[in-house]
Amino acid sequence: MTFENLPIRQKLMAIVLGTSAVVLLIVCSTFLGYEFVTFRQSSVQQLSTLGEIIATNSTAALAFSNRDDATEVLAALAAEHHVVNACLYDKQGRLFVRYPSSSSEAAFPSAPGPDGYHFMAGHLVGFAPVTQVQGQRLGTLYIKSDLGALYDRLRLYGAIAILAIIGSSLVAFTLSRKLQQQISRPILSLAAAARAVSDRQDYSVRARRFGDDELGLLTAAFNEMLGRIEAQNLALQRAYDDLRQTQQAITQQERLRALGQMASGIAHDINNAISPASLYAESLLEREPNLSARTREYLTTIQRAIDDVAQTVSRLREFYRQREPQLILIPVNLNQMVEQVVELTRAHWEDMAQQRGVAISTQMDLSFAPALVLGVESEIREALTNLVFNAVDAMPEGGTLTLRTSLAPDRNTAGQAERAAFAGVEVSDTGVGMDEETKRRCLEPFFTTKGERGTGLGLAMVYGMMRRHDAKIEIDSAPGMGTTIRLLFPLPETAVGLPAGVGAGPLASSPLRVLVVDDDLVLLKSLTATLADEGHDVVPAQGGQAGIDAFLAAQASDRPFAVVITDLGMPNVDGRRVASAVKSVSPGTPVFMLTGWGQGMAAEGEVPQHVDLMLTKPPKLRQLREALASV
Repeated sequence: MTFENLPIRQKLMAIVLGTSAVVLLIVCSTFLGYEFVTFRQSSVQQLSTLGEIIATNSTAALAFSNRDDATEVLAALAAEHHVVNACLYDKQGRLFVRYPSSSSEAAFPSAPGPDGYHFMAGHLVGFAPVTQVQGQRLGTLYIKSDLGALYDRLRLYGAIAILAIIGSSLVAFTLSRKLQQQISRPILSLAAAARAVSDRQDYSVRARRFGDDELGLLTAAFNEMLGRIEAQNLALQRAYDDLRQTQQAITQQERLRALGQMASGIAHDINNAISPASLYAESLLEREPNLSARTREYLTTIQRAIDDVAQTVSRLREFYRQREPQLILIPVNLNQMVEQVVELTRAHWEDMAQQRGVAISTQMDLSFAPALVLGVESEIREALTNLVFNAVDAMPEGGTLTLRTSLAPDRNTAGQAERAAFAGVEVSDTGVGMDEETKRRCLEPFFTTKGERGTGLGLAMVYGMMRRHDAKIEIDSAPGMGTTIRLLFPLPETAVGLPAGVGAGPLASSPLRVLVVDDDLVLLKSLTATLADEGHDVVPAQGGQAGIDAFLAAQASDRPFAVVITDLGMPNVDGRRVASAVKSVSPGTPVFMLTGWGQGMAAEGEVPQHVDLMLTKPPKLRQLREALASV
């Protein structure tokens, strides 16, 4: 009779002793292996989490190339004793800062590797991206950790496992001699396995089968049940993971598509809305010499505000396409800029303040010498407007708002003959002021002290504008003492003059028969009237199909059109189809496309087929004259 077929009573002694030792050994080995694998995974997860925190905290430092802030962020790793070293690379892959600061550059990779974490040469190393909210990559974080905690834990668990095996074997031997009749131990062992599955949700656990007796059949049935549960659980987990990834991908695609549609729709509607106002204001300023000085001032302010709105709309495309805009610098008179900002913001610091029952007085202290700098006029005006709004918000009980321009020497040329190196603009208030912590963080994106009323982007945008102009920003403030923010623009090496007026010397153009196509009736009417005042024979067509019909009818008559001006985005039949229809009938007829993205599309070589010239909304009289003069 074989051992497997012996009665249970005769097997108990051998089964209890042998099974106890083997099972304990397997359990301990499995436990050690499980701890080894899970601790490695836990180490990767912990280091990845730490890396994400450090990368997030390093965003501002990399965005503004501030090594001191970056070094301070990495210094927080001193609390993690197992971190060997770490460093930050900029977006060009160059080493930016390292931790510890005393370590040599040879201790770090010469260039960032692919994102992710892996074990290498007894260490855990990884690279994590440093990105902004919009998704733009600013650099890479490298972090390296030793595995001392893993080895210490394995040694401890190994010692515990050995002691457990020895102790359990002694106890099993003692009890098995006295409790040979206790046949419940195998059943309790199966119950323990079932409990382990329930507690750890580990369906890979299996009970050992020793023979073909009743317990063997029970063990086989139990293992088969666990196998089926494990297979079903793995299939369910894979299906869940696939569903989650698919959902995330679809959500991201929908967000990007919605963002693109929203940006395009907003830009199209705003450009159409402001174009008539721009054309009428410019026409009145140029063609009505008898306007009163006050009316002319109002119209000039309206035209300037429209230009700023157009610049803001044009930047929507840069945001949507995630492309770095190129600055076109022109001479800017800071004295005139301050006067313009005071007028543009008058409703905020005067009318709205009076509605709240408070009084805010405004003072201007302008430099005697004209402060001419090279910059983007609309960006500087937007920055000063933000500073004025912040100053007014800082004076809830009223106060004095002061705007001052001055010429300042370079403080880094001590001992040399002082000369003006910067043109400065100061915006001061007598409001609540800022403490040191607020003053230190006020330029950070999304930091605000206004609660839900604030976005935390105003001063961050001002700081970004100053960085793009290679300028400096200084902040003087104390609680209860008000705030002064000083913008210092570098003076050009050679003297510059203001550009000549756009309206000076209008171009002469012979009268032309012009077809104007647009789906916006107000814009169509204003553009038609403006070109008619220039002496042209203008025929308006509302919509792309109406434009094609009008052009074909003119071609069939003895009065064809000399030029076609069409919008790009129109329902049903857009500007591309209009241009194609015109060229198919009369290849020599110029087609000008008028769109809010005209300048950007032309600069990037995205001019649609069959279009001879791209014009930008809102249109300018000089732009229209130059285009028609070329026909």
